[in-house]
This record gives sequence, C-alpha cells and structure tokens, in this order.
Amino acid sequence: MHDDTTRREFLLGTAAAGVTLAAGLREARAAKTLPYGRNARPLSEVRIGFVGVGGMGSGHVRNLLRIPGARITAVCDIVEARVKRAQDWVEQAGQPRPTGYSRGETDFVRLCESEDLDLVYNATPWNWHVPICLSAMKNGKHAATEVPAALTVEDCWKLVETAEKTGLYCIMMENCCYGRPELLVLHLARKGMLGEIVHAECGYMHDLRAIKLAPGGEGDWRWKFSIDMNGNNYPTHGLGPVAQCMNINRGDAFDFLVSMSSPPLGLNLYAQEHLRPDDPRRLHR
Repeated sequence: MHDDTTRREFLLGTAAAGVTLAAGLREARAAKTLPYGRNARPLSEVRIGFVGVGGMGSGHVRNLLRIPGARITAVCDIVEARVKRAQDWVEQAGQPRPTGYSRGETDFVRLCESEDLDLVYNATPWNWHVPICLSAMKNGKHAATEVPAALTVEDCWKLVETAEKTGLYCIMMENCCYGRPELLVLHLARKGMLGEIVHAECGYMHDLRAIKLAPGGEGDWRWKFSIDMNGNNYPTHGLGPVAQCMNINRGDAFDFLVSMSSPPLGLNLYAQEHLRPDDPRRLHR
C-alpha cells in the first residue's frame, strides 16, 4: 500500500468481513448455540456501533455505508465534531441518524451498555482496542478492531477468554490480508500452483514517519508508541498474508516467535530534520 487511496480501497474488504462476522447474533443469543469459532446464520441487517471515527475510522464508516445490510446505529469519538461528521454521512447514505457518543475517553462503555447492536467496531488508538472489545463482548456484542488487537500477551488472553466465555466473535481486521496481490498469491498457494511451501519471507514497507509526526490525527498519539515500545508494532501486515498461505491456524501453527529490532534511526533522523529542537515528539532512545 503506497498511498491513502489504495489503503482505503483495501479497507472495504475488511469492512465487509466485519459485517459477516456479526451474522446471526440475534438468533444465536436467543438459541444460545454460538460456541466460539462456529459460523452463524446471516442477518439481513447488521447493526453496528462504531468507536473512533478519525482518519482510519472515518474510512471504515464510509466503506460500511457501501455494503448492503450494514446499518450504523451508533457512533463514538472523543471529538464531537467527528461524531457529527459521521452522523451526517450515515444520514446522507439514507440511513437513520445514529446516536452520538462523545462524553470523554470511556463513553464507549455507555454505547456498549445502552445500544442494541450486533457488532462494535473500533479504530481508536491502540491502547483502547482491548478495553473496547471487552466492553462489547461483556454486553452481548461481537467485537472487531483495527490492528493491533492487543499490545501484551496478557491482553491477548483477555480477548480470547472473554470470547470463549461469551460465545462471541472478536476479530482483528487485518486489511493487508485482503489486498488484490495478497489474495492472488493465496489463491495460487491453495491451488497448489506454488508447490509445497516450506519457507516464506514477508515484510511491510510503508514510510509512515510523516504520519506519525504530523500534527493532528494519528500524529497526536502514534509517535508515543515509538518511544515507549521497541519492536514491530504492525507484524501482522506482513505476517498475516504469509500465515494464510501456509495454513497457520488452519491445520498448522506457530511453534515460537522471535522478535529482533534495530535502532529507530530513520524516525529519529526525520524528527531531527522536521521538528523544532523543543518539540516533545523528537525521539531519543
């Protein structure tokens, strides 16, 4: 993905996946027959509450409005103007105006507790992904989240255990699994046209320095993770498509993972060249 337009096009596929994962919730809740991992019958309409409608979230909202059967009935963001913008989009698409939630960072809890929804989908800063998904599932809603789903192993287990306890889906929307080149390679692999795959290499090459250090949007929060965390914050962008091709979690599994990092020289250099000396976003590791 080399530009925002292409990135937004890729998101349409993952938005559709979010609608699919919410299928059958109302019937399943009534029958209590939805063990974790089991497909449910589709719904003619999926009611969605969306949390976080900034740059990425607003793209998801617009994509959902293009999918038949997807209905956005609630919108939440800490910036009231963003909520109003999303509400306007929904109305312009011919749907009833969704309920707005903008009473601070935890107003998603009120949304999860009070709205009759099938799915809560969030595209917030990373540290809020787990709390929002947990709140959704504990209140009887499926959950979908932008990447990364969690930042610690402990939080990964919280998501897994809550999904198993509630019988609800919790899905990380890894859009890079659904780009045209990735799906082409996956199709070739599943048809056996690449032979037996015994080794693969992957990566995610996307210069995000300007986005990380720009004022507003992701630039308000994302740079902090580059200071506080030393590692690959987006491993599934590269690893997800390869894992699909090699049937990871579809008959095979990872035995162990190793993470190695180099010093963040590129981001530091960009900060030194583009930011004032007193700017707190200048990185020092």
